[in-house]
Amino acid sequence: MIFDAGTGFLFVGALNLFISIALWLVLYRRRTLALDLWCGAGLVLALALFLLAARALLPSLLGYTLASLLAITAALMRLHAIRLELGEPAPVTRTILMLLAFVILYEWLRASENEPLRFYILMGILILISARIAWWAWRLGRIQGRQSAYWIAGVHVAMAAIHALRVVNVALGHFSPHLMTQGYDALMLAMILLIAAILMNIAWLGLALEGLIQEQVAAAAAQARGEEHRMLGERIAHLERQRGLGLLSASLGHELKQPLTAVLTNAQVARRMLIGGDCDPARTLDLIDKIVYNTHRANGIIERIRGFLRPSESSREAVDLSLVAREVAELAAAEARARQVALRLDLGSRPLRVTGDPLQLSQILLNLLRNALDASSDRGQGVELRLREQGGHAVLEVEDRGPGLTPEALRLAGQPFFTTKPEGLGLGLSISRAIAEQHGGTLSLSNAPGGGALATLKLPLAAPLSAAG
Repeated sequence: MIFDAGTGFLFVGALNLFISIALWLVLYRRRTLALDLWCGAGLVLALALFLLAARALLPSLLGYTLASLLAITAALMRLHAIRLELGEPAPVTRTILMLLAFVILYEWLRASENEPLRFYILMGILILISARIAWWAWRLGRIQGRQSAYWIAGVHVAMAAIHALRVVNVALGHFSPHLMTQGYDALMLAMILLIAAILMNIAWLGLALEGLIQEQVAAAAAQARGEEHRMLGERIAHLERQRGLGLLSASLGHELKQPLTAVLTNAQVARRMLIGGDCDPARTLDLIDKIVYNTHRANGIIERIRGFLRPSESSREAVDLSLVAREVAELAAAEARARQVALRLDLGSRPLRVTGDPLQLSQILLNLLRNALDASSDRGQGVELRLREQGGHAVLEVEDRGPGLTPEALRLAGQPFFTTKPEGLGLGLSISRAIAEQHGGTLSLSNAPGGGALATLKLPLAAPLSAAG
């Protein structure tokens, strides 16, 4: 006896059963339909081999028809699994119809006792499916760059070659068409099934690991791109802040000049008093107090400018929007006076807190105020800044008395590089709208009922501390 086919197929079936379950458990956390089909194919093939090993003890319907049907089904399940990995699933209905047609044809041939033809048809189908699996696996490796797919393709090419060789040997009379023999043909088939079970499942494990690595690389690349875009956005916003303050520089210089001039004047008066021997303590103390006051005033202006120009990463904290509005209004007050535009504030009596970055919110407000001042300066009209609560949101409005916005300007306002100003870049409003959306709010433009433009910033109020606790 060269080889006991029943024992060999029983061993290969048990190996397929064990490896398929082990593979499914190892990859359970990354479970997909493709994995279920692949491991399920191993279980189906194991059952087919068990039936084949016990063919002598079973009815023909089980030992022949069902065993052959399960073997083909397992091959088709693997084909579907590979196509799913490639993102090109095969039609399920067509597969079911093919299996039904095979059962009918196989049963008809078995009833007619045409053993050679039944053998050739079964082997032809297995060769065709193995070739298709090899083709799709090769495509998977070429398109997605997964090297393990080439191992699956190679194994199925070998299986197709073994089946073809067996067909040739049967046609030449060297082998019997019956599988349950004790010859070299059964030994060869069992060995190729054994090697295929090991190599294909190891290759599928490699596919999963390669897919995981590719996902991690893609996620890292996406994170890097997102970080790059975030840094670029912050850089553009920073440059826009610099540009905005650059346009206000003359007025800010005038604003700084007033307290510094007062400091110099009071210091000179005190010096002359000391030189002349007129050291009135009350008068001297008053001059010193004025020097201290104006020094603090100049320092406050400088700190506001430095804070606005300082590059920083975005942060999230509870921000009193009314306080931000007052600070920005003070920053723009010099420009308003230089343009002879009245800046009126209606910020309410109690704080309205939102969650966000105070610097970014300041940037939105300064941009809106600058636009309003530009629109109102030629008419000598005022700009009004209002803050109120509405439906769980803080609503901040900047209204000017300028000419208002044309329908085209209303439609295009906020798009990058669209501007109605000759010296504008068209980025300020776009950046402001993006910042508002990042804070969960909205920034909209409309024409005010009394004429002029109305910019409305709407932000969700921060949850009270008691509610957060």
